[in-house]
Amino acid sequence: MTENSIKPMVSVIIPTYKRSNMLPRAIASVLSQTYSNIQVVVVDDNNPDTEYRKNTEALMAQYASDERIKYVKHSKNANGSVARNTGIKSSDGEIVAFLDDDDFFYPEKIEKQMAYLLQHPQFRAVYCGWDRDGEVVIPYDEGDLSYNILSGDHIILTNVIMMWKEDALACGGWDETFMRHQEAAFLLRYFRNGGTIGVVPEVLVEFDVSDRSNEAGNPHKHEEQTLHYLNSYQDMIERCAREKKNADKMIWSHRYRGIFLGYLRARDLKGAFSFWFRYCIKIPFRFSIVLIDYIIERTIRRKKI
Repeated sequence: MTENSIKPMVSVIIPTYKRSNMLPRAIASVLSQTYSNIQVVVVDDNNPDTEYRKNTEALMAQYASDERIKYVKHSKNANGSVARNTGIKSSDGEIVAFLDDDDFFYPEKIEKQMAYLLQHPQFRAVYCGWDRDGEVVIPYDEGDLSYNILSGDHIILTNVIMMWKEDALACGGWDETFMRHQEAAFLLRYFRNGGTIGVVPEVLVEFDVSDRSNEAGNPHKHEEQTLHYLNSYQDMIERCAREKKNADKMIWSHRYRGIFLGYLRARDLKGAFSFWFRYCIKIPFRFSIVLIDYIIERTIRRKKI
């Protein structure tokens, strides 16, 4: 009996789109894990008739003899959620984890999260801390984090999630209608299905922010997609409101704040104040207070720096 035969296999799903030049680092960070029973599932989401697909195929040919790596190609560009669902269904592991093609795991990421899942069977999923452009986040919250995620008070990013595959499938996988808030929607599906999540309070993932070409920067699109996200999970918002007074108002006002600030960052003052007048009517007091509190907090933080 080999060591791997008594360890659950962990399949790491790596969707790739227009970034074959960054993909080798992501793959290497998985292959160099201290946990040995791993599989890499690269899902190529490039359109077949593009240079991006040709470049990715040429790169992946270098790994053809490595049995730890599975290469799956989409027949056309879909999106990250579709690619992750393809990866889950194509994976052979009992556990799935996720990694974007421009980011990377620290060597002990899988070993530490796997140990946590085995030692805490009440949790079927686990996440960890991360470093994003020097901003270190070490989380401690665990359990059903629906309110935290809906309000935006607590973020769990794609690359830090590890979960039993059967639970990822049981909750319906990633919501393929989403272009933004993809990991939030996935976790809400998981929590809706009765799941809870544990945490390893250590930085085990690093994000590379040098290439933001796959990010949407249009504040009108941001508004549309955020409202789609909240409307899609209205049942979860209502559940939070039953468990916590005014939770629904806090969720909406926090998300309204994010949309409003998105317009300001894009220097679209007309769009910002059009949005403010439209949605301030719905929850005028709460929305305004949340916005003012945020501005004060940011001002104090800048003064301290």
